[in-house]
Amino acid sequence: MSRTKLLAALAVAAFMANGALGAAAEPRETKTAAIEGISEAQARAIAFDTGLVHVEEIALLEGRWELAGRDRSGDERVIDINAHDGTLLR
Repeated sequence: MSRTKLLAALAVAAFMANGALGAAAEPRETKTAAIEGISEAQARAIAFDTGLVHVEEIALLEGRWELAGRDRSGDERVIDINAHDGTLLR
């Protein structure tokens, strides 16, 4: 392999490794609402405090965290939390 091709291959490998490491360092589910005030972890804690024992889905939508999960009896529940101050909306 020529020196030019070897350098090009190393550059491509380094670029790909950087993208893979960046993706691994920040999982898709770790969203924060720094501007909003309440992080995903805080929203989960609030949901658990209200009786959820398992969170199946969580999304930050229009200034609110929407969590879908199950309570202790296995019933499905949906909880909306204000992303600004953490108050329950539903």
